[in-house]
Amino acid sequence: MQPGYTNDVFYSLENGEVSAYSGSSWTVAFYNNAMSAAIMINDGRGVELFKVTDDISQFANITDTIGLSTWTQLYGTNATWRDGSAFEGETTGSPFNYGWGDYDLATKVVSGSRIFMIKTIEDAYYKVYVVKKETGIVTYRYASLDNSFDTTMVINVPDYLNKSYAYLNMDNHTLQDREPNGDEWDFVFTRYVTFVTNPQGSAYYPVVGVFSNEGVEVAEVNDIPANADYAGAPFSGARNVIGDDWKSFDPMAIPPQFVLNDSLTYYVQNQVGDIYKLYFTRFDGSSTGNVRFNKEKVASGTTSIRDNQPNLDVHTIYPNPSKGSVDLVFSSEEKEKLNLRVYSLLGKLVINSEIVANLGLNSIRLNLNDVENGVYLVQLGNDINTATHKLIVNK
Repeated sequence: MQPGYTNDVFYSLENGEVSAYSGSSWTVAFYNNAMSAAIMINDGRGVELFKVTDDISQFANITDTIGLSTWTQLYGTNATWRDGSAFEGETTGSPFNYGWGDYDLATKVVSGSRIFMIKTIEDAYYKVYVVKKETGIVTYRYASLDNSFDTTMVINVPDYLNKSYAYLNMDNHTLQDREPNGDEWDFVFTRYVTFVTNPQGSAYYPVVGVFSNEGVEVAEVNDIPANADYAGAPFSGARNVIGDDWKSFDPMAIPPQFVLNDSLTYYVQNQVGDIYKLYFTRFDGSSTGNVRFNKEKVASGTTSIRDNQPNLDVHTIYPNPSKGSVDLVFSSEEKEKLNLRVYSLLGKLVINSEIVANLGLNSIRLNLNDVENGVYLVQLGNDINTATHKLIVNK
């Protein structure tokens, strides 16, 4: 990654390092799917996002950062590429609200309903209004606080074919094409912000870690590499299964240093079905940005682990937003036991239960009386198959 973790490095298990891009080359990024409202911030490089007001008529009147201490700072979740981006971090409670805007069932357009403040990598402050997202095209307005600079960018995200995101650098006001094609890489070494708990307390903190590509499955096995086996291990499509858990920082060591967790082994299935065993052997820290690991191909195949499993499909969660309970409607191709888990965007598990699914269409009621208002991820599945949907609670 170079000294100071300068680069994001995209890596293929089959072909090695694919490409490296400056980690500071972008400010915000727009997900390449017309059905998602995700807008990601480059928090690992210092970008910060604040909710200012839900009165969009006040855009021109916001001329300073005096209210910064009272504005809500927004963070994303690292679970998926598709959901839980920072701009979706706090909803208004109105139907089909995605944090920055509301979805219209008739027009299929998400229209902006909130003004934000962004601090860029170069410490510039811009007020932001996401005007709309329509069939994959995002209209994004941002301006300096004195209104001397005011621009509206129209980003045709589908132009970035085979890429997860289209990227915008708000310091030099240019769009960035900075991903390899989606079928060329398995994971990226990068910096991101996560919620860290240690003896000194809990806070959001930037870390260096690994995100898996969409379509890549990872199983984490708590065993030393010599004894580890992936038989029966739960594979997941979440992007942060590897994350940064494979190391920790020991401030009491002389000198202070990173320590590897030598009892963690990962099995990674790429998009063509090959499975690799992977474990980390060294992390040099910011002095070189070098990450060392061993990999071994342990299985070949052309089908995903999930392809041979009974299909599980969540059709809907309603009402969503919810005021106290929801009905989860899903279908299964067999009678089976499933785990139902609900996570906050901070990764806190708030509901954990086991249900029995019948063959065909199923409907279960989920009691949310003890769940606080906010945005949650509902996961239904087993060790192999998991479906995830976003849930808004507003009582």
